[in-house]
Amino acid sequence: MEQSLLDVLAAIPDPRGRRGRRYPIQSLLAALILAALNGQGSLRGMWLWARAHSDRLTRYLPFHRNRIPALETFRTLLCRLDLSVLLETFNVWLTAANADRISLDEKALRGSKRDCEAPLMVVAAFSHKLGLVLGQVVAEGQDKPQAAIMLLERMPIEGKLLTLDAGFLTEPVVRKVVEKGGRTSGR
Repeated sequence: MEQSLLDVLAAIPDPRGRRGRRYPIQSLLAALILAALNGQGSLRGMWLWARAHSDRLTRYLPFHRNRIPALETFRTLLCRLDLSVLLETFNVWLTAANADRISLDEKALRGSKRDCEAPLMVVAAFSHKLGLVLGQVVAEGQDKPQAAIMLLERMPIEGKLLTLDAGFLTEPVVRKVVEKGGRTSGR
C-alpha cells in the first residue's frame, strides 16, 4: 500500500528540540509544500498563504489548537532541517505514487558556463506524467553512466519504464534498472 504524503513527511527526522515541537513536522512541511504548489515562492508568501487558507489546512492537518503557527516557527524548522532529505523524501514519494514513465537525460545547467569553463552537467530523471524533474545528480568529474547509477540508487523504480538517452544504454546502467525492478527503453 502506498504511503500518504503526510506519512512520508512524518518520517523525516525532526531537527527541532523536544520543547520546540508544538506543531508536528508533517503539518508544517505539508503546509509549505501546498503553498509552493499554489505559486508561493518565498517563506513569507507561503506563511501568508497558509494563514489565508487556515480553515482548510487545520481541518486536514494536525496543527496545535487548530492554528497556523507564527512565521518564525516555519523559519526555525527550515533553518535546521536538512533540505536535501526533504527533497529526496518528497521526490521518492512522488515517483512511487505517480510516475509510470521516467526519462533519464543529461543536461547542461543554463547560466553555468563561465569563460573557458565547461557548463555544469547534471543527470536528471523526468516524469512524463507529472511534467516534473524527480531527481538529479551533478555529473561533473564522473562519467554519465556512473552519475545515472547514483541517481537510480536513490529512486523507487520498481514497475517503472525508464527511457534512456543513448549515453546511458550501457550494461551497468541497464543492470541497475533491472536490479531495482524497472524496465528500459532506449531512444
